[in-house]
Amino acid sequence: MFRTGTSTKSPEGAKWNHIQVPPGCEVNQISVGPSGLVWAALLDGRALVRLGVTRDNLQGESWLEVRSPGDNLRIIQLAVGNCSIWAVTQDKQIWFRSGIKGEGAGLSEELAAGSGWIEMVGRMMQVSVTPNDQVFAVGADDRLIYHRTGICPEDLTGKRWRALRAPLQVSRTSSNASLGRDKFHRSLNHLGSRPSSMIEQSNLAEFEEQSRSAPLAPTSLPAGDCKYEVQPKNPKAWSPVHSVGSIVGTEAHPETDESVWSESSRDSCIFTEDEELGWAEYDAPWSWVEAGTCLPELNQLPNWFSDSSCGAMQEEFEHPWRNKILDDLKARVPNKELFDIYEPAVDVTSWMHKGEARVNLGGISFLDCILQLEWIQTTGTVTILNSDGATTMHSFALSDITCVQLNSEPGSPRLAIHTPRNYPAIVILQFSSDALLEEWQTHLASTCEKLRDIQGKPSDDSIWAVTKLGDIFVWDPSNLESHQLREDDFYIQKFDLSGKECPIKVALHVGCAPGTILTLTGCIGDEANRLSINLEAPITYKSKHKAFAELENVCLHINPRFFDNAVIRNSMSEGKWDAEEREGGMPFLKGQEFRLLIQSTEDAFQISVNDKEFTRFRHRLSPHSACILHLSGKMQPFKLVIKSPVIIVDPLELFWRQIGGHLRRIETCNAGVTWGIGCDHTAWVYTGGWGGGVLANLDSHNVQPMTDSQDYRVYENQRWNPVTGYTASGLPTDRHMWSDVTGRQKRLKDQVKLLSARWQWVSDWMVDFHVPGGVDREGWQYAVDFPASYHANKQFTDLVRRRRWYRRCAIATTGPWQELGHTKLLDVSLEPTNDEADAPVAVWALASGGQAMFRVGTSRSNPLGHIWEHITTDQPLGSISCGPFSQVWATGKKGCAYFRVGIKEDKLQGERWICVEPPGGAQLKQIAVNAVGIWAVDTLGRLNVRKEVTSMFPEGTHWQSIVADPPVLNAAPHTKGFKHVSVGKTEVWAITDGGTVIRRIGISASNPAGSGWDVGIAGNWQHISIKGFR
Repeated sequence: MFRTGTSTKSPEGAKWNHIQVPPGCEVNQISVGPSGLVWAALLDGRALVRLGVTRDNLQGESWLEVRSPGDNLRIIQLAVGNCSIWAVTQDKQIWFRSGIKGEGAGLSEELAAGSGWIEMVGRMMQVSVTPNDQVFAVGADDRLIYHRTGICPEDLTGKRWRALRAPLQVSRTSSNASLGRDKFHRSLNHLGSRPSSMIEQSNLAEFEEQSRSAPLAPTSLPAGDCKYEVQPKNPKAWSPVHSVGSIVGTEAHPETDESVWSESSRDSCIFTEDEELGWAEYDAPWSWVEAGTCLPELNQLPNWFSDSSCGAMQEEFEHPWRNKILDDLKARVPNKELFDIYEPAVDVTSWMHKGEARVNLGGISFLDCILQLEWIQTTGTVTILNSDGATTMHSFALSDITCVQLNSEPGSPRLAIHTPRNYPAIVILQFSSDALLEEWQTHLASTCEKLRDIQGKPSDDSIWAVTKLGDIFVWDPSNLESHQLREDDFYIQKFDLSGKECPIKVALHVGCAPGTILTLTGCIGDEANRLSINLEAPITYKSKHKAFAELENVCLHINPRFFDNAVIRNSMSEGKWDAEEREGGMPFLKGQEFRLLIQSTEDAFQISVNDKEFTRFRHRLSPHSACILHLSGKMQPFKLVIKSPVIIVDPLELFWRQIGGHLRRIETCNAGVTWGIGCDHTAWVYTGGWGGGVLANLDSHNVQPMTDSQDYRVYENQRWNPVTGYTASGLPTDRHMWSDVTGRQKRLKDQVKLLSARWQWVSDWMVDFHVPGGVDREGWQYAVDFPASYHANKQFTDLVRRRRWYRRCAIATTGPWQELGHTKLLDVSLEPTNDEADAPVAVWALASGGQAMFRVGTSRSNPLGHIWEHITTDQPLGSISCGPFSQVWATGKKGCAYFRVGIKEDKLQGERWICVEPPGGAQLKQIAVNAVGIWAVDTLGRLNVRKEVTSMFPEGTHWQSIVADPPVLNAAPHTKGFKHVSVGKTEVWAITDGGTVIRRIGISASNPAGSGWDVGIAGNWQHISIKGFR
């Protein structure tokens, strides 16, 4: 039978037409190839070929009989490809038909029928061929699914069979409908499939859902080589990572397109609708495989095609000879220890590594140089020499490095070395190849970790962060704790001030919270007239005529006046002095040494001079906001000692350790559970390992394969003229005819270049039919002029149009991450329900369509949890956060905040949502909540703090907005506001849109919004999570 009228618009067709077969022939099975070639297997074991099948005559003209491969062999199943025919006979042998050419089969009998059968190795019960002649089969003996490797146009028979294993859906809730809508088989060859809708932005990168390959259990077959497309050098090449337009859009399911955010809502994210499926490793006895719609690229097969294994290797592990070798190795360990008392014969603790590169030392150009890394015993030095090696351009110690970070651009492999206490603060190295870059990145990262004795798993209270390039970093406070002196449960920091002349400013980085003790020793000059010892708070900046007025704040002003024989105490608030205090006499003497002790209590500063209590000064400003000790006058300070009840953290001094993998967002909690979300929305759970990625060849533990993907996008713009209609010839003032979303940056498809050799293309350029606002049948959007509001249907006044093109790429790497099912996630937040060792962890997340979900069964011992439970919402959500497990906040499509009520330990899902209005004139796009408060980022790049939050009114009463002040704006180029905020129990950290990490200081019960910022490194940061810290 032949179905007429079948098309993409009418896949069910119109009616069946009966096709006559030769007399005595009964068809058992039929197969159609991509060129229209039809083969049929008969019940008696012969085969029939349909001749004359062309585009104009889809039913063909006649049948031709083809004999079976042997006299006693019967063909029971056939599979037709483009230029190949595969068959299975009744004895489970598999055969290949040579001489087939699909392009000419409709005109040539010889090309349609082929020339002969070739017996292939292997026993298969069923076979299927893809449109590009790749072959999949089901094994006759083990019932595994096999893939034929090595098939190419020159060798259509391939090389060998390789068994595949994939996670099998075993959900009790699955149905035929859900299987039919399955979007979750994530092999790299399917990454070209297009999501349903997207949202772009002009500056800030967003998420985008992609189809990816699911991880498989390893098999016994050897791993294949990972091949990448070699990119030609082109100085005009561009990458979405650094383009003005967004590289990653936001997506929604076609059925829920009304939930798409407006383009003005940057970083808003609503994605494809998804449903949870339970997945498990299950040895299924496969009976059928069908690959008719599968188009694997020959040189870009998914990693799990070659990394799979089966039970054969496990059997080899149990061989007696292998066990004997392992026992002998264990037995020799005690003998080896006998030689530990002898000195090593060769000292290899000192070495030097040299190479050529180009360097940028804070200017705008790169200079040729010779790079030299020298390690001597326990220290190291990086020296940058001129290209002739004669003179030194720059040199710094490895101990000065706080972060070694990838900073590449298309065609320019670059490495950024952060030395914030030196000048320049960032040294950028450019290498001639990705391999050379990774070599130096490995050397620098490993030696820095060795210098600081960093190894093993990061502690549970670590801070995790992700860069815009997807690299993952972690700062472990346990390393800082081990270096900070401890006395009586105090953290101690000492500053040697001898030899320094006043005025001197010392950053405190910990404030003067109750319990803090500052001890200053020094000597007063003989000619001193007056001294000043100030505990200064951050400057208050008030906007005035597009500028900022600076108003000083001083928590404590100690002013010994020798001409008055008095010590004045005072405070300053926004540039105005308060009432003076001068009682107590003069404990300081000219020409004498002194010892000043300032202890902060709940209500006052206790001041002692030379071990005698001098006075008390009641707090007028919050002592938490004290951030600088300012000394001036004729005196010589000797030493400053800070004793703090909490660890003293300087954001500039944090050493960021890289962890393998590629993520877009990351969230952690103090229970040691950490989750990440890739650019394609795949959820990953931290396995407790380390290493991977470029560090895979060094110390790595518990790492697994990992993939991620993203899109390159360009816009084609055209203008209408009355003679030729729409053309690429625009007005002189028009945007580029091929551009980014803004139209300001020229973008040509043939100039696009991948960021590094680790990325590979997985699709060709295609028109995007899922652009916000809709498109016509050819993908065009119309508008009155550039720029304007675009719509799908052409109107009489529309003089311009545009359409979006996209091309997808993917990266294959490794890291200590395990994939979590197939539910696409937009956001996630974690918080343990109590302080017990294995307490349940409340996990709230947003699915691809913006639906709230709760993960059941998550804990330290089971970080993956068990299943998702969906929580009903009135509208799609864009961000979600839980602090104390009973406090859950989210942001909605219209920029409002939502507060979940009714959450208890026995009912972690809560009862209902309460809407909280956003701050005036803006919409909220990201929210973070914890014991320290409720913070949110709005579409104007401001931070907003919820005020008057109490146990009786947990939703608070109003928002207080915080704009970016000059210290924030000057932290990195092109900084305009805030992009992301993370809230802990006592700390608030944020990321600016310029990529700088900053910490809020001065937060207290009386001032929950804090008073200023402690600025960290400008490390191209994208996302940070401090919920495990404090």
